[in-house]
Formats: sequence, structure tokens, C-alpha cells
Amino acid sequence: MIRGVSYFGVRSPKHVLSDMKKIKDAGFNAVLHTWSEEDLQYYKETMGQIVGDAADLGLMVYVNPWGVGRVFGGEAYSEITAKDHSLCQVAADGTKKIAACPNQPKFREYMHSWIEEVCKTKVSTIFWDEPHFYFEKGNLDNWSCTCDTCRQLYKNQFAQEMPTSPNGHPELTDKVKLFRENSLIDFLKEMTEHVHQLGKRNCVCMLPPWFPAGLDDWLKVAALPSVDEIASDPYWERGATEEWVRTHYRETADKLVSVAHTCHKDVQMWIKAYQIEEGREDDLAIAVEESLKAGIKNIFAWSYRGTETLSWLKSDNPEAVAKTYRKSLGLKF
Repeated sequence: MIRGVSYFGVRSPKHVLSDMKKIKDAGFNAVLHTWSEEDLQYYKETMGQIVGDAADLGLMVYVNPWGVGRVFGGEAYSEITAKDHSLCQVAADGTKKIAACPNQPKFREYMHSWIEEVCKTKVSTIFWDEPHFYFEKGNLDNWSCTCDTCRQLYKNQFAQEMPTSPNGHPELTDKVKLFRENSLIDFLKEMTEHVHQLGKRNCVCMLPPWFPAGLDDWLKVAALPSVDEIASDPYWERGATEEWVRTHYRETADKLVSVAHTCHKDVQMWIKAYQIEEGREDDLAIAVEESLKAGIKNIFAWSYRGTETLSWLKSDNPEAVAKTYRKSLGLKF
């Protein structure tokens, strides 16, 4: 069984190594390191050492494009769209967003350079974390992307212009939803094939169904020959009930296992270990329990020690969160 945890925010190799030894000693056998645009620009060699040190301890190392282009999950800032606005996704109201469009050739070129650098390290698996089109919380009608590239690709696929609603804005029809999904699948196909060419594995983590990510058919992801593993992260919001946690983890785990079985792929589940309310630490145990019941044997938590180093994500009692997660996996606590 794979028992893992994500780790980020520290770029001092000696301090990271100390934490990796603690992770290893606790009984974990896998870790995920984040690799942001900042890391690619300023910390390539440092990150290579951090990944290498973890691998040398015997940990299986995953690496994700943390917040890169805002196409992927993560709290890291993205600079590339600020430098080049032609990369930006364009929302239905015509405004450019801070996220890069996965259909833009320049963004794909950037991602290939990211892959080249990361795959030079001792990484085992590239973790494609929540690939999605940009969406605004509280204003889901203002969807993306309607940039010139997307419009032309839509026309090429469907032999018609992108449809327009009565208010003059592009309309999110079933065909447009299919186009967005096809776009993300094509993007993932290109990226994961490159990773495979460099001898590394691919894991794609899909946002749960209640997020309008534009990637609803998980079977299309799992069917890609260059995808080795599929995952999801049905995290709960503060105030969610225990029953909400149990129900949504059970449903998501069952869906993941079914899709993975159909395509003969590995499966992974992510447990929320950030912003956990005092007294609600047992929610982690519930999430782990439902994942194990479904037969999932690769479980990670986001993030190390209740995410105590990032104040916005920090749990109320990080120590209790860490102990609960480790105990639920049968590890030292």
C-alpha cells in the first residue's frame, strides 16, 4: 500500500531532508513535492536536490505543477499570463483572466519545458493536479475560454462558430462543454505522452463533480494510454457534516475504482488535511475509511502536519490532524 503526504513551502534542502526523514520514520513511503513557476525559474537545482534526497531515502516521489498557469491547483502565484496576455483565458464576458488557456501553443511549450526539467530529477510520477478551465466562485455563468484560439478550434471541430446567447455573450451549450472537455483531454494527452517518453509515470487528479472544471468524463482521462493512475480530492468545506464527508468520499471512491478498473489503471485518493476545524479531526479517518473500503491502496493527504506552515490553510490543531491521519493509516503517531 502507498501511504503518502504532500509537502511544500520549504526550499532549504537540509531542512527538507530533516522532514523527509521524519516522514519516512513515521512509516510513509511516498511524498509529493510541489514545483511552481517560481521553482522552475529560480530553484531548479535546489528542487532537483530536494526530490533526489527524498527518493534516496526510499520514498516514492510525486511532483505536481503547483498553480502553474492557474490551470492546475495550488496557492502559488502564476507570472506567465502577466508577462504575455496572449496566453490568457478569455471569459464569456470578454475579460481576460489570470489563467493560461490550455489550447494556447505558447502555454503548451512552457509546460513541455516544465516537464523536461522535472523529469531530469529522481521523480517517479508527475501529478497533474486538478487540470481545469478557469471559473469564478459565485459567478459560474462567466465561464472560460473564448479566446481566438478556442474559437477557431471550436469551429474546426464542429464546423460552426461558437454559439452566442441573446445577451451577445458566448453560450455554454452542450457542444461547448464537450469542446472544453476535448481540449483538456488533448492537452493531457500531449503532456502525459511527453512524460512517458522521459520514462516517468503520470497520475491525473480530477476535481470532484461539483466543480465546473470542464472535465466531467473521467473515463476519457483513464483511457489515455499515457495515464498510469487516476485520482480525485473530494475535499469538504468548513461546516460540512460527518455524513457529507462519508457520503462524498464513498461516492467518489466508488467512481474512481470503477473507472480505473475499466481502463486497468491504478487509483489514488486524496484526504483533506488543511483548514480542519478543532474537534473535527476524525473527518480524516472517515475519509480514509471510505477510501479503503472501496479498495483504494494509494492514499495521500494534503498536506504535511495539517498544513501548519501556510497560515491560510493551517488547521486549527495541526498536531491532532497529523496524528489522526497517521493513525488511520496504521502509522506511528
